[in-house]
Amino acid sequence: MIIKHIGTKTVKDEKTGKDKQVPVENDISHLVNNATWSGSRIQAARKLEFVYTQEPRDPNWPVYSLGIGETVKAYSEDNELQFVGNIYCTERKTSASTITVTCYDNMFILSKSKTTRKFTNMTAEDITKAVCKEMGIKVGNLAETGEKITFIANNKSGYQIILMAYTEAAKKTNKKYQAMMEGDELDVIEKGSLIEGLVIDQYRNITDSSYKESIENMINKVMIVDDKGNLIRYESKDDQIQKYSMIQAVYKESKNKNTQEEVKDIFKGPERTGVIDCLGDYDALSSYSVEIKDVITQLSGQFWIKSDTHKFENGQHTMKLEIEFENLMTKEKVDHSLEAKEKKRLEREAKKKNKKGKTPKGKGRRSTRKSTKRKVEIHYAE
Repeated sequence: MIIKHIGTKTVKDEKTGKDKQVPVENDISHLVNNATWSGSRIQAARKLEFVYTQEPRDPNWPVYSLGIGETVKAYSEDNELQFVGNIYCTERKTSASTITVTCYDNMFILSKSKTTRKFTNMTAEDITKAVCKEMGIKVGNLAETGEKITFIANNKSGYQIILMAYTEAAKKTNKKYQAMMEGDELDVIEKGSLIEGLVIDQYRNITDSSYKESIENMINKVMIVDDKGNLIRYESKDDQIQKYSMIQAVYKESKNKNTQEEVKDIFKGPERTGVIDCLGDYDALSSYSVEIKDVITQLSGQFWIKSDTHKFENGQHTMKLEIEFENLMTKEKVDHSLEAKEKKRLEREAKKKNKKGKTPKGKGRRSTRKSTKRKVEIHYAE
């Protein structure tokens, strides 16, 4: 991996003849001891961490300074851009004469910056564009859904809002989506695309592998009750109960939530996880799928990458892939109760306006009331 720091240099302005600062990419790969580049389906930003030697006591050693907030780019050996991000942390170790630098891509900004907004009859892609514009993030290619949705995001991060939008759209399109940075631009892809030309094989590139099955977190029966605790009905996975025994959870119904969807999310079947250690490939990133052939663990076929960790040291590129056995989407639920509250608030305001509208113009309320005073007639004696 080639790592470059975006610095500045002074040049003469051709028009004015004055000095000006222009950005320049400085290759610092020769200073780097090792680097780790990683990402995950359940982690918003990709991370680049590298260690480089800095020995101020040695006059022959080159001194190079990296500062918080500055930009770093990483390229593959054939000069393809793989990462663009900012430095968020530096740590100096005197005994080892090293500096550890931690960088994140711009998804970090989306995951930390929050806002409150109401989106009405907008597609997920238009919502994503609006959020990115507010938070200063460039937009690349966005998966088109064509489905208009409405929801309120109350004190949510930009990343959460994008997930909320595509989670709602996925209910209608039956597709799965993933947000990720491509350079300094945000892309939303249809999740699970197969990496072409890459086969992870025990005879060619696998150095270690493991496979684990567990039912420790399994739930195969749900008791559904009302807000007073009265039984409404049961939902169950009878085939799992027959095979593994019954493990039950309780769900309390709510007017503002879709019971069927909520109960569906409660069910948990047997968990299967696999980890592959192998020679590195820049295309092997989380949210894509890969073909694996491993007789020992009996992992054979198409699998989905949950997380990837690429390591670069001593001229070698290796990677550890955590794989999933189904194409899962990271979701963010929309709280539709906020829309119900907003609707009631608007209805109350409308009623108030209607009452005010009944008052004749230029007259107060008191002038429209019927007089309750008794009419007094005075009779004079003749």
